Amino acid sequence: MVQAVAAISHESLAELFLKYDYAETKDLAKHFLTVVVSILVFSLTFSEKIADFRNAPRWTRGLLVTSWCLLLTSILACGLGLVVNSLAAGRAVYGGEYRQLAGSGYLLIIAAGVALIVGLICLTSAAILSARAASVRAAPPPASTA
Repeated sequence: MVQAVAAISHESLAELFLKYDYAETKDLAKHFLTVVVSILVFSLTFSEKIADFRNAPRWTRGLLVTSWCLLLTSILACGLGLVVNSLAAGRAVYGGEYRQLAGSGYLLIIAAGVALIVGLICLTSAAILSARAASVRAAPPPASTA
């Protein structure tokens, strides 16, 4: 098996990269960007519903802002990964070394995924803390037993 892979020429590997790796990664990154931007716009639009931002405790506001920063980081990392992957494809077309550049692009896209997951955890935590604080504020005072 190793000998068969070693026998494949650089041009054949570049063609396979362009046909499968680059094309699939490009589509994945475009769809990922669409989802992350949608989540960010949704959370910004409905921030008052997720956590009453003006009246929320510091922790809740901090988590909400952190989630927005992480979602922005995810967008930037995925966009950069897409650009780096495109540069790798250009090198593959013209016979240059593309594997290290493609690997960097993949790492950026993976970092974008991690930022998205942590951002969603922060967003969910902010919503939970906000709901808890609202239920404490809405609870009636205990009846006196005098």
